[in-house]
Amino acid sequence: MFVKRVRNLERFFLILGLAAAILAVAMWWNGNLREALEQVVHPGALHGIHVGVVSGHWGSDSGATCPDGLEEVDVNHAVALEVQKKLEALGAKVDLLQEFSPKLQGYRADLLISIHADTCIPDRHGFKVAAAQGSAESLETRRLVACLVSRYRDATGIPFDSNTITYDMTQYHAFREIDPHTPAAIIETGFMGGDREILTKHPDVVAGGIVSGIRCFLERR
Repeated sequence: MFVKRVRNLERFFLILGLAAAILAVAMWWNGNLREALEQVVHPGALHGIHVGVVSGHWGSDSGATCPDGLEEVDVNHAVALEVQKKLEALGAKVDLLQEFSPKLQGYRADLLISIHADTCIPDRHGFKVAAAQGSAESLETRRLVACLVSRYRDATGIPFDSNTITYDMTQYHAFREIDPHTPAAIIETGFMGGDREILTKHPDVVAGGIVSGIRCFLERR
């Protein structure tokens, strides 16, 4: 009886080990197990949705540049590509746009998001989100901002820094160019100083927070 119990325990731990190995391989292969499960549980969740993603400074200039040569444009583009991949995996149509793409003139979609990062101030942490102020502001855009702030903060752990939202964000050029019926927001995903590790090493996590905010907005329409 004792030998039988030992053998049963051995089988149990063998099965447990195999399950752990399969899980580890799945995480390595996909890079984001949560994303894989999301695609299985909610395939085509955003089917029929059209999203514009502006990769900040892409095709224009370097944006903010750190003393060691890290350029904002590269940080933004890595995140924008991940956002595109995640949205398309959920069935959305995504336009990945350069900073001053001619397609922005009269652009019409379910929403537009412009992705940027902040300067290289050491030990400075925080992200910010803004939409157009004044005549272009609407309930839709305010709701988009609220969803992005809430979900991005939860996903990344980066604090929201409303005190550093600038004129360049609230008066962002694309807000004046796109169709006024397209809800739009700009996000600065964090500081390339204090938030560098997550911005450069985990763009999938950063993108996941943005996509979660987009889904929050779309699901509450």
